[in-house]
Amino acid sequence: MRSQTITERESKIITDMLDMVFNKRRSTENSQASDIGKNDVGGGGQIDINDIVSRLRRHSKPLRWAKEPTADLLDQKKEQMMLCNSDQELLDWAQREVFAESKRYEEAAKKAIEEASSSTGNMKELPRLQSPVYPQVIAHLMRTFRDHYRDPNLALFIFHHAQKLSIISYVFGCSTEAYNELIQTRWSCFRDLHGVYAAVDEMMVNAVPLDSTTRKLIENVRRDIGSIELHPDASPEGRRTVWGLLSKVEQTVAVQTQAKPEAKVWDRWKTEILNEGVDHEDWSIGNWLTPETQLSQQKLKAANTRRALSKS
Repeated sequence: MRSQTITERESKIITDMLDMVFNKRRSTENSQASDIGKNDVGGGGQIDINDIVSRLRRHSKPLRWAKEPTADLLDQKKEQMMLCNSDQELLDWAQREVFAESKRYEEAAKKAIEEASSSTGNMKELPRLQSPVYPQVIAHLMRTFRDHYRDPNLALFIFHHAQKLSIISYVFGCSTEAYNELIQTRWSCFRDLHGVYAAVDEMMVNAVPLDSTTRKLIENVRRDIGSIELHPDASPEGRRTVWGLLSKVEQTVAVQTQAKPEAKVWDRWKTEILNEGVDHEDWSIGNWLTPETQLSQQKLKAANTRRALSKS
């Protein structure tokens, strides 16, 4: 393992952030217990600490200067998971080898920082706040419970348990990969569009980056909703609600896609259409055509408008 000395300024930033985390955790411990379950995503006292979460996420990548053979460690964890013979065994293993380990990392980091603050006042090496494979293990656990054991409820439990365990666990464990598994589970197993929107919205609020997998999942949601719309028994009001909510999901994804210069061309066109004023209320079945046809019409309208403006 290779370590690197940190500066006094970096040490102060880290200490201040963790002081905020641990002080907040102590002061809200009882209230969080009573709030668990209020929201599907991001509830249980998380709303008033979004600033802390965002700051930790912004600093989490630069703080990873200690290089470790994470691939071997992840393979070891996956092998241990494969040795479990039932979902109950896997759940017990997760509590013991993942979540209890998370608490040990957090307490060790807290202790090291307190000792450094009380003695030299300068921390030469930052202790890891979590296992380097914690986010990958959380995502793999969710995928295993959902796909191998056919238990999507346990997949959701893993995410929410990592979310409620501590702020540090939430920041490092509920990564882009874990949120993608959450979106996949919410939609493929429950057809929960509200849950999909809540997950995407929380990713934006808490500075969790969307990736190509996230955008592909939203494309799959749109495709599935298009096939559902072909059923004649859906009411116009219900269809308006569904397409309206889907448009909110796509707008949220488009905002971050627009902000990423490396975004794919086939993702960027949706941002352009949204910015040109697509009226998503027209996606209801009063005037309903297929979404693809409506988007084509909007593109044609935008092109005609540009030509008219260029001639004037």
